[in-house]
Amino acid sequence: MSRCLLCTSNDDDALIEHLAEKLWDSRIERIEGPMPWSEAGATWQAAFRELAVAARQALTQ
Repeated sequence: MSRCLLCTSNDDDALIEHLAEKLWDSRIERIEGPMPWSEAGATWQAAFRELAVAARQALTQ
């Protein structure tokens, strides 16, 4: 059984980073094929972190 990361995480920064990476992975493969999060570049990483924050807020309200 898996744990809900949104419910059990006590490290918001790590949760946002994890969510941003998973969102990146789900989008980039459709556009360009696999590209690691570590190679996304600062601009894309910042944008996906903002998206992750918005997703977290929407899911926890």
